[in-house]
Amino acid sequence: MRAVAGPGRWVWGVSGLVTAAALAIPGVRLIGSAGDNRQVQPQAAVTRTVTVTEPVSSLTVQSYGASVQVTTGSARRVQITETLAYDMQAGGPPAVTQSVSGGHLLLADPACSASDCAVSFAVTVPPGVAVTVVTDGGPLTVAGTAGANLDSGGGPVRATRIGGPLTVSTGGGSLLLNGLAGALHADTDGGPLTAQGVDAAAATVSTGGGDAQIAFSAAPDTVTVSTDGGMAALTVPGGPYALAADSGGGPESVGIATDPAAPRSITVSSGGGPLQIEPPMGGQPASPGPGGNLSASPGPGPGGNLSASPGPGPGGNLSASPGPG
Repeated sequence: MRAVAGPGRWVWGVSGLVTAAALAIPGVRLIGSAGDNRQVQPQAAVTRTVTVTEPVSSLTVQSYGASVQVTTGSARRVQITETLAYDMQAGGPPAVTQSVSGGHLLLADPACSASDCAVSFAVTVPPGVAVTVVTDGGPLTVAGTAGANLDSGGGPVRATRIGGPLTVSTGGGSLLLNGLAGALHADTDGGPLTAQGVDAAAATVSTGGGDAQIAFSAAPDTVTVSTDGGMAALTVPGGPYALAADSGGGPESVGIATDPAAPRSITVSSGGGPLQIEPPMGGQPASPGPGGNLSASPGPGPGGNLSASPGPGPGGNLSASPGPG
């Protein structure tokens, strides 16, 4: 254990040195910078758990390729478990930055940005804490926080029960979201996105070729989704919506009520990928009405292609009927 002193800092309260192990594993490669294929042996691994004694209202974690997990617990103090892996021949465990200032807790492993080492963080925070996490390729898991700003740099991201705004960049990694009460801004850069239980007044999603499947639990005010060739599948309650849907030649199915004058809006572009916007299971299907509403149902052929024919109503309404395949 070491004390962290200085203005705005605290002294670690040790809640347990859980393990301290040195492992001789020939040929083990530690997580390093991109394109770094150095082999190191032997490898040492040390795990330690500490408790933060000062109040914490926000958290920032920076990891260079190792995993980060942040969960909300019932305790009033933050508990941190660090797992440090490093080359024994290069010296001792890497230094870890640990500080609190104005209620903000910072955890980082700057030594591992250019060395053969990695520090995984598992952090339990009290309710109401917002988090910012950067993993530089490592897996990232966040659950129960009061909002999150996440950048995995290619690693997979799992976010659960987020109680505030969520901003995510995965750099090609997958994003799995289950439960959100706040605005959503997500960019996966080719990675797939699956989200359910989304209660967001505003949502902006870009997948860069990855599939996007988003199920809203409450009617959003504004939604913008771009998949650049990936599938775009939205489930939205309520309506009608002012809809702008462009599949770029791909199969398209729209089963929600639409109205260009509606205060709520949805804009979806799939760039050739399948596009589907439907109400929740058991919801009311869309029907033609004044103002250019659409009623669409998937065709029987692969991809649910649609063949549209002019409807009888005013304003050139369309009623989509199943195409020949």
